[in-house]
Amino acid sequence: MIYIKLENDMDKFMSNFNVPKSMKKFIFKAKCRKGKFSLQKIDDMECIVVPEINDRMLRKLKILANIRCWKNICVSDNLMENPDFLTFASQNSLKVMDGRWLFRYMANQAVEYITEVKHEKLENKEISILCNKLDDTMMEKIKEICLKVKVCNILTNQMKQFQKMEEEIYHTNGVILNISSNYKKALLKSSLIINFDFSKRDLEKKCMFAKDSILINLKENMAISKKYWEGKNITFFKIDMPTKYLEYTEKFEGFDSSILYESFIYKNTSYKNIKKELTEDNAQILYLLDVNGEKIENLDVNLPKTLDKIVI
Repeated sequence: MIYIKLENDMDKFMSNFNVPKSMKKFIFKAKCRKGKFSLQKIDDMECIVVPEINDRMLRKLKILANIRCWKNICVSDNLMENPDFLTFASQNSLKVMDGRWLFRYMANQAVEYITEVKHEKLENKEISILCNKLDDTMMEKIKEICLKVKVCNILTNQMKQFQKMEEEIYHTNGVILNISSNYKKALLKSSLIINFDFSKRDLEKKCMFAKDSILINLKENMAISKKYWEGKNITFFKIDMPTKYLEYTEKFEGFDSSILYESFIYKNTSYKNIKKELTEDNAQILYLLDVNGEKIENLDVNLPKTLDKIVI
């Protein structure tokens, strides 16, 4: 994993350069113009710090990416909002960590968190899951969720993919899954909807939500325009950084904590292994975010670990 940070504050970027103060501004501008960057070692991880994103800088990053065979990168928040850098990453087949992979693994926690915020019981709820592409990870995650609720509807246009899972869950746990392609009927009875991979168009044109229902959008950060729907569109989350990684929140200043944690545990392995690691780390959701950036939080639980040591 390679970490890249945009630091366009001259004093911060030049803090490790032992040069006279009178020369800092001149050297900083020269480095920006020539596409120069600095390399920081954080334990066994490399963080490339760039003062500016321009054509020269991107060309040099491309050369370095090809030499070192970069595949996955974790970047600072300001680079996540830089269209030129994101285009560069896409054109060079670089996977930019965005927290979506982790959000999917923590979908069941998001469901539980919402019921805590609303002071409801999960076992009394009817939920709907929107999913067209079923893989092993998705299958395990759906099983985990459906066994905790009263009614679980699977809305999909690939019903045959889910038949084996439907039979397995019924014979093993006695739970009936309602698998259907009738998006409107089931969704109108669901107070909570989990979207794994439906597109914006599918959500707006094919689906009909109950007035106050809550949508957990795991696919991407997308705004949904629907008449009469007044519920929440949850598109992201903030994690309470596990204790073993807490020191890195300062070392990687300017990085989103959820995305940073994702970069630490991201790997190509089984769902079982990732779940085990999340459990051992005691990874917890601190709060959820809707599409407008508004927090959905339970003030009674999940105090940040940075506050745990405060004595009043």
